[in-house]
Amino acid sequence: MYYELALISVAIAGGYWGWFFVRRDSLQLYGGMLLAAALLSVLGLLGRREDIESLGIPGAIGVGAGTCLLVVGPFVRGMARRAAAAERFGIADRLLRIADVLAPGSGVSDERALLGAMKEINGGNIDATVEALQHARSRAPHEAKLAIDERIAMLYLAAYRWEDAIAHAEAHLFGAMAPHEAGPHVALRRALGVAPPVWVELLGAYGYQGNLDQAARMLARLEEVCEGREDAGLWLHRGRMMFLALAGQPDAVRPLVEPRRSRHMTSAARTYWVAVAHERHGDAAVAEAQYTKARKGSRGRPRVLIDQALARLRAHASPPALGDDAQQVMARVAAAPVPEVAERVRSRGPRATRILAASLVVPAIAIAVLIGSSSDVGVLLRAGALVRGLAAAEPWRLVSCIFVHVGGVHLLVNVMGLWFLGRLAEDFFGPWRLVAIFAVAGLAGSAASYFASPAGISAGASGAIFGVLGALFVELTLQRRRHRAAWSRGIWGSLALVTVAQIAIGFFYPVTDQWAHGGGLLAGAILGVVLSPSRRAFELPAKVVAIAFALVVAGATVMVARTSVADSLWRGPLVEHTVNHVTVRAPTSWLAGKAELTDPGDLVELDLERTGAPLDQMVAIGLAHAKQLGFSESQPANDRMLALPGWTALELDLVATDALESRQHFRMVVATQGGVTVTLYVPTSLLREAPSVFEALVASAH
Repeated sequence: MYYELALISVAIAGGYWGWFFVRRDSLQLYGGMLLAAALLSVLGLLGRREDIESLGIPGAIGVGAGTCLLVVGPFVRGMARRAAAAERFGIADRLLRIADVLAPGSGVSDERALLGAMKEINGGNIDATVEALQHARSRAPHEAKLAIDERIAMLYLAAYRWEDAIAHAEAHLFGAMAPHEAGPHVALRRALGVAPPVWVELLGAYGYQGNLDQAARMLARLEEVCEGREDAGLWLHRGRMMFLALAGQPDAVRPLVEPRRSRHMTSAARTYWVAVAHERHGDAAVAEAQYTKARKGSRGRPRVLIDQALARLRAHASPPALGDDAQQVMARVAAAPVPEVAERVRSRGPRATRILAASLVVPAIAIAVLIGSSSDVGVLLRAGALVRGLAAAEPWRLVSCIFVHVGGVHLLVNVMGLWFLGRLAEDFFGPWRLVAIFAVAGLAGSAASYFASPAGISAGASGAIFGVLGALFVELTLQRRRHRAAWSRGIWGSLALVTVAQIAIGFFYPVTDQWAHGGGLLAGAILGVVLSPSRRAFELPAKVVAIAFALVVAGATVMVARTSVADSLWRGPLVEHTVNHVTVRAPTSWLAGKAELTDPGDLVELDLERTGAPLDQMVAIGLAHAKQLGFSESQPANDRMLALPGWTALELDLVATDALESRQHFRMVVATQGGVTVTLYVPTSLLREAPSVFEALVASAH
C-alpha cells in the first residue's frame, strides 16, 4: 500500500509542480524532469494495478526521481540556507552542490551565485560583484539605475570600504537625487532622495572617515525629513546614535542604547557603539574593555570591524575635530528626546507548529517504549485509540485518538503534513488560532469517525491536519488580495491539489478514514472564515479554545494512563450470555452472535460449542475458521498464557496481515471441559496484559 501511495504522490505532485515550473523560462528543465517523474510513476501505478511486472522499473525510477526532486533536493537546499545564514559558507556551498545534483535546473545555480556574493562581502572582496552590477547598470533603464547604485553603495558599506562607498555615492547618488519633497504623506525614500538605510549608513561612513561636518549635515537633513513621522523612529535613532558615537559623546549615546529604548538592537551592538563613543572621546582603556566585551557576542563581519577598532586604539589615533555646524547639530540632537522605535517583531519560528508536532511524536515514543508497537490493534486499544464500541463508555478516546498513530509511516506522514501546513497556517493565522483550528478540526474529525465510519478502530491527527488545510484554503481564497505572494508562489494551487488528491486516495484505499478527513476539513473551512486574521475580535476566543483544548488533552492523557485493558474490556456488570447452547459470564456490553461472543471493540472473539469432539479435532476446526478470519500463519505457541485448571487447552500463535501491511499477532486458545469447547481469538498484546480477564471468561463457560 505504501509503495502505491508513493507512486500516487509523485504522480500528482510531480504533475502539478512540473506544469507549474515548466511555464517559467528559467525552470523549464526542472519542470520537465518533474513531469517525467510523474509519468514514470503513472506507469508504475498502472503496472501494479494490472500486474504488469515490466512497468515496475519505470515506477521505481519515477518514485526515486520524484523523491529527489520534490523532497530530498529542497531539504538539502534548506540546510544550505541555514548554513549560509550562520556564515558557514563552505558547508553551504557543498550542500548546494549536492542539491544541484539531486534537483538540477531548480535554480540552485542562482543561489550559489548569491552565496558567492555573500562570501565576497564577508571577506571584503566585492569587486567582482560590483563590476557585475555596474555592467547591469549600463544596460538598465533609467528608473532602475538608482536601485542598482544603492545596492553598490550598500555592498561597499557592508564591506566597510568607507572611501569607496562615499566616492560612489557622491558620483551616482547625491548628484542624481531629485529635488527634495517634504511632508508626512511623502515616502521617506522620496523625501531623502535615496533609501533611508543607505542614507544612514553613508552618514556613518562620513563619520568613520572623520568628516563629521558632512555627517552632521546628513543628520540635520534626516531630522528635518523625519519630523512628525511615525515610520521614521528607527532611522532617527540609528542616525543620532552613529553620529553622537562617532563624535565622541558617550554620555549622549548611553540613553540611546538603553535596552528598553533599543530593543531592535543586540546586546553586542549596544556595547559596540558605547565603545566607539569612548574611543572617539579619547578614553582608550574604557573603549578597549567595551570592544572586547562586544567582540565576544559578535561573529563574521562585525567582529572584523571590532578588530579594526582595537588596532586603531593601539595606534593611539587622535579624536576627530568638529566644526561649528557639527557642534550645533550635536548639541541639538543630544538634548532631543530619544526617538521611539516601534519594537520589531522578532520571529520566534513556528512555535505552535513545533508544539503540535511534538505532541504527535512524544506520545508515539511513549507508546513504543511503555506499551509496544502501535501497529498492533491491542496496543492501539490500550494507548487510547478510538475504539468505536468503547467510546460511549470512554468518551475521552475522542480526544486521545488524535495523538495516537497506526505505525511509524502513519506518524511520519502526519508529522510531515502538519509541519508543512502548520508553518504556513501559523504565518497566516498566528499561533493561537492555529491551535484552535487544530483542536476543533481534530475533535470534529473524531466525532465524524465515531458516528459515521464503519471502521472498528481509528487513530491519528489526519482530521486535525485536514482542518488546517481547509482553513488555509478558505483564507487564501477569500483573502486573495492580502496574500498575493502566496498566490504567485502557487500555494493555493498546491493546497487545492493536496485536498483533491487526499480525497481521491481515500477512495482507492477503503482503510482510509474518509469521515475523519471530511469532518476535519469541513470544520477547518468554517474556522478559516471565523478565525480569519481580518477578524481581530476572535483572537481572545481562539486563545480560550486553545487553552481549553490543552486542558482536555491533559485530562484525556490521565485517563489513558489510568485505564487498563481489563477496565476497558470488563466494564460494567457481568451477566450470563447464552450462545449456541453454552452459557458464559461477560459484561453486558459484549455482543452475542449465533455461535460467538465478541467484545464491544470487535477485537476479541469467543466461539462456543457443546460437543464431545477431541481437542485436536476442535483445533483443526478453529484453524479453519482462523483462515476465514484472515489469519495466514499459525504455529503452536512457545509459552502458555492462560491458566485454566480443569480444562484441556492448547494455545497457538496466529498472524494476519492487515490493510496497512502490518502483521497482527493473535493467540488462539482452544479449551474443552465437560462437553463444552471454547475457542478464543484475542490479540496477543491484550492477552499478555490482562490474562485474568480471559481466564475468567473461558472458565465461566458451561
